[in-house]
This record gives sequence, structure tokens and C-alpha cells, in this order.
Amino acid sequence: MSTLSYIDERLGSVLKCWHIAPGSKPGTIALTGRQYFADGDGVTVLIRVSGDDALASDGGKTTARLADAGIDVWGTTRAAAAWTELLAAFHLREVDGRIVGRRPVKQAEQLASDIASAMLTADGLRWMVAPERESPLIRQLYDFLDAARMRYTKRPTIRLPRGSQVRPTARVDAPTRPVIIQAVGGAEAGIEHALSLVQRIERADYGFNQRLVILKGVPQDWPADHLDVLADHSPVGFSAQMDKVQNFLKENAELPRPLTLGG
Repeated sequence: MSTLSYIDERLGSVLKCWHIAPGSKPGTIALTGRQYFADGDGVTVLIRVSGDDALASDGGKTTARLADAGIDVWGTTRAAAAWTELLAAFHLREVDGRIVGRRPVKQAEQLASDIASAMLTADGLRWMVAPERESPLIRQLYDFLDAARMRYTKRPTIRLPRGSQVRPTARVDAPTRPVIIQAVGGAEAGIEHALSLVQRIERADYGFNQRLVILKGVPQDWPADHLDVLADHSPVGFSAQMDKVQNFLKENAELPRPLTLGG
């Protein structure tokens, strides 16, 4: 990387596993290719050298995405409070709508990683502040767990490593391990939310068989591409096939990938 003329060789020697391209301003480089938002949009971190320090930013992309979803991070809302807390957890700050950080050049790799992680965590604020309500699918799930005589917690609070919190549909005390469940009744936004949530839950040390997304209906009701991406990060069950969900929870039986289930 240090052989590229537009990269300060001190940055080139510490940045690993990023795709590097010139940034929009002289001396700035754009780092991509390591992480993605739930909707598939790539995470880009801008970074440059100033003296002996590395300066990094998200370029204002995170607040723009939140604004598009109707989330105000500067008011007195829960989202604004969570925004302030998560930036503090990552030891970053906000300047003119941009997530920014400054650290010694030798810490540039960790700085870039923290900016990217903060972007992904902050993007989840649009779901965290959504009003809580029990959809027919969620009521079906709770009734199923009651009938199966499984202990569970509704809307548990799961704390992530950097201090943020998420509240999935349920936490089930399955016989061999706890399982976090997110139920999705419909719409593309719901499956994007589920993908974002299970990606973050993974960071809280919940293994693959400790995460479960339950979608309404059968596999044919959902776009194949969405199912394929979701299944890379979590087992996926369907409300019309709760016998398979019960085997997954009680017997730790593997859930086939949705496209296999759909035949």
C-alpha cells in the first residue's frame, strides 16, 4: 500500500485489509470494502495525516442516512441521547454532522475501525427508537413459546461491547443455550432491521446458533437475495414452519438455509 503515491507511507504501513482510493480532498484517502450497512450500502471511512496524527471521518454519511429516516440526532429525543452515548463509547465526536476522530498515526487502523463500527451502530438508531408494538407475528411467537413451555424474556435489553443497546423480540432460555430471536412480519425494512440486529448481536458474543430470525409465512414470500444475505448471518425460520423452529430451539437442530427450505 505504501507504494501508492497518494498515501502517506506512515498510513500505508499500518492500514490493513482495506480497499484504498484517493479521497475527494488532497491528502485524504477513502477506505472501503470491510463493512456494509444492512441495506448493502458500503461503509466508507475518510482518513488523512496531520503532523503525527491520523484524522478520520465518516464524511457526514451517517447523519445523512439518519435524517433520511426522520431521525434527529441534535434534539432532545432518545435517538439524540443514544447518539451522544455511542460516540463517547467509541471515543469519537461529532463536528458539523460528521463522526470524527484523531489519534497517533500508529493507531490509524483502530481509528478507522472505530469510525466504521460507530457508523454501523448509529445507523441502528432508526430502529431503536421505533415505537414498540406487538404485531400478529410477535403474538404468534409468544403464544408458541408459551405452548412449548419455554422460558423467555420479551424485548430483552442486550448491551453491545461499546455500550450501545438493542432490544430484539425475545430471548429464549433454550435447553442448550440462550437464543436471541427477531421476528419480522413483512416489508423490506423489517428484514434489513433483522440483518442489522443479528450482525450487532454477533459482536456481543452470541454464536450463530444463538441467533434466530423468524419471518412471516414461507420462503417463497420473501425476495431470494434478501434471504440469502440474512442466512449468512443467522439461522432463518418461518411462521408457517414452526415445527422446524421448535427443533432448532429444543434440540439444537440445524435450520436449513431458506432457499433450500423453499425448494
